[in-house]
Amino acid sequence: MADLIYAVIKASARKGTLLSDQQLIDLASSKDLKDLMNRVKDRYPNLSSVALTPKAIEEGLLHSYSQEISEFQKAAPDISMILKIVRREVEQWEAVELLKTKLGIITSSGQKREKEDISALLKVMGFSIEAKKATMIYEKYKVPALIDSVFTRQRIVDLSASLARLGGDTEEKLKKFLSYKIDVFNLDLLIRGLKNDIDRNALSELLIYNGGSVKSQTLKEAVKQPTIEKVLTLIEGVGLPKVESARDLERYYEQTVSRLMSKTYYNGYLEAGAILGYLELKLREIRDIIRIANAISRGLEPKKIVQEFIF
Repeated sequence: MADLIYAVIKASARKGTLLSDQQLIDLASSKDLKDLMNRVKDRYPNLSSVALTPKAIEEGLLHSYSQEISEFQKAAPDISMILKIVRREVEQWEAVELLKTKLGIITSSGQKREKEDISALLKVMGFSIEAKKATMIYEKYKVPALIDSVFTRQRIVDLSASLARLGGDTEEKLKKFLSYKIDVFNLDLLIRGLKNDIDRNALSELLIYNGGSVKSQTLKEAVKQPTIEKVLTLIEGVGLPKVESARDLERYYEQTVSRLMSKTYYNGYLEAGAILGYLELKLREIRDIIRIANAISRGLEPKKIVQEFIF
């Protein structure tokens, strides 16, 4: 418990390092990627050595975040497993690319790896279960996008199980947070699935039916709807917001989760929730910077960047 209290204090001490909404808006006015990096280099010193491309900046930011989680894992071994699952969110993209390379979906531009080597690497990275399930789903439906969904689904399910084992006040306070995660996964899967005409059986197989705010029967009905508009009308009827796209959905949930975790973090909650609150807010900041970097590289005006890409 002493280790956990120390880690909470460590997280609380970083309140002043998070960018404010106004500071994020100011980043949108950066002249170019070099200017953007100069503005954030004090908070992300590792970016000083990355190439000035959106992809390199994204990888640098996610690496920084992963390292920060590792610090908290060492400081709070009691919740190390939960933090390991949280870290998988930013390490997942590499594992997905490796699996897609193994399955012949994409061709690696880097070092050529044998299939056995990729399997061993995925195991070391902690993604062996996801890789096995994603391979089965891909072989069954032949839809590459579902591989990403399998990885995300497994992470949410594992996080739910880990929080349940933790129990107590921490589990209770984070139930709403987990519910939001489940909702956004399910609704994003439905919207993108219908938009791309993915087999409804595949969607049914991947939906998470427990833990979210949408009842399982409503989700089963949603899969049967002929259009995205019908799905959105159905979920709006159970109290969820009216959205018109996956982007609107992402914006709504990022803002909602941010408000929830801000309360958890800034209200002096002295358990695992304070650490998870900080990490969630940090990840929101990183995602915003990544979106800003991509928008600047495309030559978008600052006003449009603020309106469309800062959540």
